[in-house]
Amino acid sequence: MAARDRFGGFPSEPATTPLQRHIQNACDPQNFEPNLALDLEIADLINAKKGNAPREAAVAIVNYINHRNPNVSLLALSLLDICVKNCGYPFHLQISTKDFLNELVRRFPERPPIRATRVQNKILELIEEWRQTICKTSKYKEDLGFIRDMHRLLSYKGYVFPEVKREDAAVLNPSDNLRSAEEMEEEERAAQSAKLQELIRRGGPHDLQEANKLMKVMAGYDTRHKTDYRAKAAEEVGKIQQKAKILEDMLQRHQSGDEIKEGDVFEELANALASAQPKIQKMCEEESDDTEAVAKLFEINDSIHRTIERYKLIRKGDLEGASKIPKGTLGTSGAGVTKGPDNELSLIDFGGADDSAPPTAASTSSTAASQPASKGNALEDDLLGLSMGDDNYGVGGGISLGT
Repeated sequence: MAARDRFGGFPSEPATTPLQRHIQNACDPQNFEPNLALDLEIADLINAKKGNAPREAAVAIVNYINHRNPNVSLLALSLLDICVKNCGYPFHLQISTKDFLNELVRRFPERPPIRATRVQNKILELIEEWRQTICKTSKYKEDLGFIRDMHRLLSYKGYVFPEVKREDAAVLNPSDNLRSAEEMEEEERAAQSAKLQELIRRGGPHDLQEANKLMKVMAGYDTRHKTDYRAKAAEEVGKIQQKAKILEDMLQRHQSGDEIKEGDVFEELANALASAQPKIQKMCEEESDDTEAVAKLFEINDSIHRTIERYKLIRKGDLEGASKIPKGTLGTSGAGVTKGPDNELSLIDFGGADDSAPPTAASTSSTAASQPASKGNALEDDLLGLSMGDDNYGVGGGISLGT
């Protein structure tokens, strides 16, 4: 505790900001178990403050992970897990830096112990979970290369990663909840801002070049990679239409009167449709100047409502009542709407944009960031471009990613 921490400051120093004080309280050694409410409050605070908050939190949390008291370390790891699952790309960008990852495994010996500690097992579990989820499915996975590198380095050293529970990892996979064009644009701006701040913080020549390119995109000077959010929103609505069609087809085949059980696929689809309705209504407000788009959205919203009503009646066993609701996934008013087979609306086209537009600069980082230069002929250097023990960032641990 007396030694200076490599990731910024002394763990024993008093917290100076509200965020640091919250993290200090969450990792208090007198806590015998994680305080989920406080952990979620910290995640909300990071999301609300934005700016430097993700890095500030990552720095503070990893300090506590390296605490000599294993209870404090486990409390910090639980908090880290909550932040990763609730704070999105700006926080993911911080846990994927060399500095953070080297700190995370600072107490890992060069050779794996016969029996790993609870803290080591939890760290291995988290790295494995990140590799299987955000490193594969995130829109910004190219920015998370050092997580993959650390996983490969630990595997090479002989560390065995525990199996990740499917339900634990599911939270980190992309959500299929409907998002409006405005929400997608806001998310993209937040990601670009976080990426820009991190590039400027690093300050290397290549980082500053990337920052300059990203600023041009954010300022609107570079439109080559501009995303058409209305087209993307149309694509999202198309996915909801498909879910409605699947549920409707299942309901029409469900004529035997068998009970629909709670938690089955029927309920899952119905809940997804119900949660989409408020978003579709919001999209109608955003598209108020486009009467054709609004007409299509209202038509889809009405059809979803009918499908949900049919589901509720069939679940109650009222097959007669359900049969009175017009069949078919979508409605029949047809105002300004082109229909295909089975009365299904075609994918909405808000202004005829190409929804295959290339991703924005925030989603395409240089691969150089995740491929450090090889430094020697050692197997680990040849394998990963990583180096062992020559990291000049602070004291240094037994295992670290190269500079």
